[in-house]
Amino acid sequence: MKIRCLTLVIGCVLLCTRLAEAQTPLAQPGERAIDATVGNDVLQLRYLGAAPPLSGVGGNLDFGALLTESREFDATAAWMFDTDFLPVPRLRFQVGPRVDLAWLAAGSKTNVFSLGITASARYELIQRLGLSAFGSAAYSPGVLTFGSAHNLYDFTAGAEIKLAGRLYALGGYRWFKFTLVNQPDERLVNEVFAGVRWQLE
Repeated sequence: MKIRCLTLVIGCVLLCTRLAEAQTPLAQPGERAIDATVGNDVLQLRYLGAAPPLSGVGGNLDFGALLTESREFDATAAWMFDTDFLPVPRLRFQVGPRVDLAWLAAGSKTNVFSLGITASARYELIQRLGLSAFGSAAYSPGVLTFGSAHNLYDFTAGAEIKLAGRLYALGGYRWFKFTLVNQPDERLVNEVFAGVRWQLE
């Protein structure tokens, strides 16, 4: 049953996406970047790279790691596909599958593996300043969430601005939680963050 759902999720993503004009700092094929952000209780690292072309659809690979003050950890990997669902100038909108592997400190130590869907958007506000607004949302259904968890919910909103050369400043807010089996929900992140991005190419 879960294999059939997995096939359906990936199939829907591939069928519903097609190439769009990208307008972000990582718009060109082959570009890569590293993000590092910190909040009061959470450290986050992220690597973005070009995805191999798939049936003419552009996209990115997105890998992330999150460590909380209570030594909880979440690792993510997503394959984001460019779309033109919202044909707005200077807007880049992506969707794709996302995999999470988490170690939670809720009650007894809990390991969670989930496969879900994620969407992200970036809008260039002032191109000459490198000023952009961004947001993302991710969800994993119970049928594709393994371990002592029902679902994953992850929402982020923020902005970035170019400081110099390949260096950007980032800031925003993230809310990220797992709903658990027979335990209270475990909220990994519920705070503002700030950090930097270094564009490798």
